[in-house]
Amino acid sequence: MGLLGPSKEEEDALRQAAAAQQERQHGLSTATSDYESAVSHVSTDAEDAASVDAQANDTTIGHSDDTQSISTLQNKTQAQDVAASTSLTDKRSIYGPPVQEFDPEITASEGFDLALQRTITRKSLLEGKPIPEEEEGVNPREMDWDSPDDKDNPKNWSNTKRWAITMITASICLEVTFGSSLYVCGLPSLMAEMGISQTLGLSGLTFYLLGLAFGPALSAPMSELFGRRIVYISSLPISMLFTMGVGLSSHIRSVLVLRFFAGFFASPAMAVAGGTIADIWEFENMGIAMAGFCLAPFMGPVLGPVIGGFVAENKGWKWTMWVNIMFAGGILGPVLLTPETYKPVILKKRAIKRGLKIAKPQGTLWDFIKIIFFITLMTPVKMLFVEPIVMVWSIYIAFVFSVLFGFFEAYPVIFRGVYGMSLGVSGLTFLGILVGFVLGTALYIYIDRFIWFKKNPDGTRGKRDEQGKLIVDPPETRLLLAKIGAVALPAALFWLGWSSKTSVHWICPVIAGVPFGFGLVLIFFCTMIYFSMSYPPLSLASALAANNLLRYVLASVFPLFTVQMYERLHIDWASSLFAFIAVGMLPVPWVIERWGPALRLRSQYGYAAMMKKQEEENEKLAAKMDQEEPSGSSFEA
Repeated sequence: MGLLGPSKEEEDALRQAAAAQQERQHGLSTATSDYESAVSHVSTDAEDAASVDAQANDTTIGHSDDTQSISTLQNKTQAQDVAASTSLTDKRSIYGPPVQEFDPEITASEGFDLALQRTITRKSLLEGKPIPEEEEGVNPREMDWDSPDDKDNPKNWSNTKRWAITMITASICLEVTFGSSLYVCGLPSLMAEMGISQTLGLSGLTFYLLGLAFGPALSAPMSELFGRRIVYISSLPISMLFTMGVGLSSHIRSVLVLRFFAGFFASPAMAVAGGTIADIWEFENMGIAMAGFCLAPFMGPVLGPVIGGFVAENKGWKWTMWVNIMFAGGILGPVLLTPETYKPVILKKRAIKRGLKIAKPQGTLWDFIKIIFFITLMTPVKMLFVEPIVMVWSIYIAFVFSVLFGFFEAYPVIFRGVYGMSLGVSGLTFLGILVGFVLGTALYIYIDRFIWFKKNPDGTRGKRDEQGKLIVDPPETRLLLAKIGAVALPAALFWLGWSSKTSVHWICPVIAGVPFGFGLVLIFFCTMIYFSMSYPPLSLASALAANNLLRYVLASVFPLFTVQMYERLHIDWASSLFAFIAVGMLPVPWVIERWGPALRLRSQYGYAAMMKKQEEENEKLAAKMDQEEPSGSSFEA
């Protein structure tokens, strides 16, 4: 039995048995658990906010009813009962030391793809739907590279090519978030030209962020069906067209609608960029690439005022849209030249080129769409209410992220109102936050490379066992980042509020942005890492979607009341209000460290719940097979 299912010889034997017994093709050869080995294959991709920390054993669905397949199923079920009971009762072996091993060769996207395929297959079996024959063709999702040195494998591409792709995907994320804050810079001239209130004008930012929140629900099925490249080359140009429409609009109603769709069609490219990074980099070298990629979405909102302030001051609000299009157009050429990196799509194209017949997908297209819809939208909303881990971390990062977007209105109140800066110069004050982002990312890289994954004498990284396999620590060992960030945030907000006075030099509140950006990016990194180490593939996708949804929805409303809050509470107490909320959230990393293992054990979407659910589904499949099997026919045969 191979790592991902039966060996080639076992598959051939089963297929021969099926061919000899064409009249009985409703059996189940092997019904193994998707998550029975997830515990022993916990991924430690601490660098990827979108990586997966559990890999599942593959399931092979056959069509034979011979005695050997039934005895195999019985043996498998007994083995799973022992494994599941041991895993579910031994809390320490699952959620704490001794830590488990995993296969870093299986990427996050591959783990998600395998789990998704098996979910659809099991659903079809339980509903009595036919599953296509293996003999009808090859399934690209079950194919592998020709050799470890396969030139078509993105991980074997040259470093120059891989870094070029990394920079392109990071640039996409930078451009998408750059467009959010760039619009705000032109708000004064927009208000004057259209005769609207400030709150109504700020709704353009709100609608753009709402588009970013719900857009990934579209990108997930596109990416799984057609690959990464089609998402890039289709979503970015469409978003540019809607941005052009904003610049040509003469009514605020048109601006608001077009801003929503500009964000909606821009977000898919940003949503799948993390998968591209995981496709092309090996586990041990992914840290720096992923850190740079995660930094880009935070740099965009900060660079918007830095550039947009001077543009709006000299050219008006429409030119902020033209600058946005110029930026997008500058990276569109490299995006169009970016090759496909998604493994199933590459292997499918190669199989067709070699003249191989492609098998029909398991399950129907409607089954696929329904499951993806639940993974990207319905399940995330549910997890925000029933999963304490997801709820707490998502609220925390959403609040900090929202304060950043609230600064788009708070900073003009401080630096234009108190210090009398011009629109363009006041935008430069966001550079303090940018410096904090860079310092926080540098600290994360240092901790990752020199503490969590130190280089060994043999050239490998991380703690290894006697067999040379990576030893994985529990998720709670990664909370150091959030602890540092949680202390830095309230200090920065108090600093900003009580130093923004005419009697204090303007550089003092600017420097206050450094610990704010520093703490924000560290908490974000920690949230992504903790999620990826706590949930299996499909649940992880939903957890990340929940975090993204709440983050952008909450951020979309903060700018609408920030100005009023700063006018009525004044700068000192308005900033202090944010700081007091940050103080209230400061214990979160320590609370998670204390109760995190118990919460993960009781989780409805964690490893223990997935194994229990899979065990129940296996029992239903076995019972269904027994009902469909004519009495004694298999044994008589």
